[in-house]
Amino acid sequence: MIKTSYILLRSVALLAFIASTLFFTSLEAIKDSDGETKNILFLAGDTKHRHGFHEYKAGSILLANAINESGLPVKAKVHWYGWPKNEKMFDDVDACIIYADSGGDFGEKYSFLDQKIKNGMGIMFMHYGVHPTKEVAEKYYKNWIGGYFDDEFSVNPSWVAKMKPKKGHPVSNGVKSVTAYDEFYWNLNFPSPDECTHCYPLATAIPTEQNMVRYGSGKFWNKSAADKLGTPQALLWCSDPPNRSRGAGFVGGHYHRNWAIDDYRKLILNTIAWVAQVEVPLDGVPSSKITKAMLNQNLNRPDSLEEIELPTPDLLVQPAGKKPLLEANGRVAEKPKRKPKNK
Repeated sequence: MIKTSYILLRSVALLAFIASTLFFTSLEAIKDSDGETKNILFLAGDTKHRHGFHEYKAGSILLANAINESGLPVKAKVHWYGWPKNEKMFDDVDACIIYADSGGDFGEKYSFLDQKIKNGMGIMFMHYGVHPTKEVAEKYYKNWIGGYFDDEFSVNPSWVAKMKPKKGHPVSNGVKSVTAYDEFYWNLNFPSPDECTHCYPLATAIPTEQNMVRYGSGKFWNKSAADKLGTPQALLWCSDPPNRSRGAGFVGGHYHRNWAIDDYRKLILNTIAWVAQVEVPLDGVPSSKITKAMLNQNLNRPDSLEEIELPTPDLLVQPAGKKPLLEANGRVAEKPKRKPKNK
């Protein structure tokens, strides 16, 4: 009787152990499934712009550090200056963020990106990154992110934009509005709603003669853009096809100092997370305050004696610039070429 009871007790204990093991293993499996880590790769280009402008490397590192410290199930890494020699860097990447002149100027490597995107990788271009060649734009950008900077009618002024994020969209989480002075391109080449039902603005602002500080390059300013003063323009937008990879474009990021604006930074961090299929917290992707010391790390010209300052309120109240005069062809008159000096 005693022996039988002993065997029975051992059997019950063994069953309890197996049950508890299966229970906790099941919980761990659920935890692993829910907490799947996403991987983000920044490609930061080099530039000929002067100190403090187009600081793609430094800006990408600031954003990547913020993502890695956010507590979200995501890891970010940065490659700077050119195409990665080892393309294994793209293995398991859920979103690629390209912050570079001329869309990265990747030549034949756009087809490599295209295959990655078809296999589920999200993609986002920032600032000059949205301005590739027309050929690349028509072949790839229209499918990847919807819109792009078109030399025929897009413009590159520097102005004070009051950006309104798309209400109810994850990228707007924790962000009510963003006011910043930047080189915000507008009048971009976007498809019509009939051409792309899943392409739409994520943040808009209205350029006016009053908030236009500099009209940008004379080779770009044109009648088509002038006629759109006073109308909402998409500064951040996306392509969000069902059951496929997401794409996004952002025209800001010219002035490195703007990454120190909390809501400006949060809007873009939210967008990056969303492109990577990460659930954006209701309060947005958290990040630490950007200090002046942080702004001046990892710059293209680290030996420069000029320090980059934090953005100040006076940047938002600059006087309006002089509107360029247009000729009959709808373009700004070309400046006469300077005569060579006699030696």
